[in-house]
Amino acid sequence: MAHVELKAEFNPKSERWVSPVMIEVGARLAGGRKAIMASQTIPGWYPFDAIVDAHCGFPIRMPPSFRPSKKAVQCYIPSDKNGILKSVEGDDFDRLPTHNCHVMLRKIGDKVVRARDLMSFAAYVWLIGDDEDVKRDVKRAREEFKVEVEPIAEEPERCASPASDAS
Repeated sequence: MAHVELKAEFNPKSERWVSPVMIEVGARLAGGRKAIMASQTIPGWYPFDAIVDAHCGFPIRMPPSFRPSKKAVQCYIPSDKNGILKSVEGDDFDRLPTHNCHVMLRKIGDKVVRARDLMSFAAYVWLIGDDEDVKRDVKRAREEFKVEVEPIAEEPERCASPASDAS
């Protein structure tokens, strides 16, 4: 009943993740929908009951095996354009057979940017099912999601010059 958060960089030359750094170790359930999805993929595991039992000093009821019966995936849905969001196609994620839940992070009229980090994605989709079915639906969710934007001029990043700071 803890989680560890690591971050690493992907090296395209070696096609490996490198330079891992530990960000956090927490004695709590993992954030987001991870505990919910674990309860739906590991037969007999009730993470919310277990955390309450642990904090109250009761024995934790463990399933006979922690082997998942299904695969759970959080799929990040990118925007491939910068601008003001005019329309979206393919955001009816419940059409996917393994759909569990989704959230749109941008709405019509919002500024969107080409995805480059967790908070710049247009949507998150959670999928649960057999491995091949989940892989198929991840691919469909990303390929069938299209945004139409009204282009906007990007503001250049401003850097304070050393001369302007010396007053």
